[in-house]
Amino acid sequence: MTRTTPNRFVRLVRLARSRGLGRAVFRVADRVVNANWWRRWWRLGVVEIYHAPLGDLRRSRVPRIFNVRMTTQDDLPALEDYFGDPQRVRDRFRRGDACAVCFCGNRIGAAVWFTVGMNDYHEDWETLRCTVRFPVGVAWTFDGKGTKLGAWGALMARLPEFLERLAVEDVYTVIDYDNIESINCQLSLGYRRIGLLVHLRFLAAVLNFGKLATGRWHRSPGQVGHLLFDRNRPSGRVTVAAARENLDGESIDRPDLDKMPSLEESTQQPDQYSRA
Repeated sequence: MTRTTPNRFVRLVRLARSRGLGRAVFRVADRVVNANWWRRWWRLGVVEIYHAPLGDLRRSRVPRIFNVRMTTQDDLPALEDYFGDPQRVRDRFRRGDACAVCFCGNRIGAAVWFTVGMNDYHEDWETLRCTVRFPVGVAWTFDGKGTKLGAWGALMARLPEFLERLAVEDVYTVIDYDNIESINCQLSLGYRRIGLLVHLRFLAAVLNFGKLATGRWHRSPGQVGHLLFDRNRPSGRVTVAAARENLDGESIDRPDLDKMPSLEESTQQPDQYSRA
């Protein structure tokens, strides 16, 4: 029997069945808008926002074959090789970001970056044209990667322990709208979806809009949970001393919750997710 190649319509139907109609439409739109001949004029980015109270994250025992810990200066060559971008890895350390890793023997099997408030995150500026700001007690995780079987689960089982030492109470992250595998993984760990953020850019015109999981669409999402999505570029960086402290492998200082104001105290945009 001769097997014919399905046409584009059949492929779209199969995609809609496997990922849902909304994600199938986004996949098609993303390929069209972000095609090489359009990228200089158009840009489309859609992410889902996920949140979990630290106490709700799933924890389990880690098999002995895995060594899960925070990175030190000695791990820089391995991290640069694992992520394939030495300059970005060094920039993250200089900025004060931290990285938790799971070693399988002498090789990294999984890694995830995070930073704690009061702070901001702006690596997605080109994609979303916004800076994420968050207060004390909040951690932002990003650029997680797992390549060895079981390593990602082992890393996620220990991550809450590392965050507890930093007085973190809530964890946030964003995931590409079409990355259904990562979405299912985060849901299984105890995260829940709290919002959606869309960025559309045509030449110099920029349109940002979003919604809460239970709300309506509106221009520029503003505050979502403890996060403030700001359309302004970040205004500062960590000091050289703080960067050197992280490169030397020392632990991050525990934030002083009494002296550092929270985001809710510095903004007049409370919502249903704000702390009491």
